[in-house]
Amino acid sequence: MIEEIISLIVNMLLKKRKIQQKEWIEYDCLTKQILGFPTDKLLEISVQELIDRYEEDPNKMGKIELAAMTLLKMSDEEEANLLLKAKLREDGLELLKYVQKESNQFSIQRVQLISVLETNS
Repeated sequence: MIEEIISLIVNMLLKKRKIQQKEWIEYDCLTKQILGFPTDKLLEISVQELIDRYEEDPNKMGKIELAAMTLLKMSDEEEANLLLKAKLREDGLELLKYVQKESNQFSIQRVQLISVLETNS
């Protein structure tokens, strides 16, 4: 399920498609169940705290990647606060790079998204 959500968000980010309110509510509920807290709590947690939170979790990399994708999507949706937008994007990219380096699962989508994000920085 985590991979399906991640793929959905990657496609939205790469195609620059906005999430409709109904989709965001559904996505937020699923993300809350998987991560164990609401998505807006991601605004308060540092990258290292997030990594440490899932240290003993068997789905550590999937959850960290889901958190990264959520941060990136929140950044993409943010229009009013440019500093917040930049921080969300930076944290999401840092988490994606962490997953890319530490995970034993290769993802072409992840590689492509990291490349796009680094190019557009």
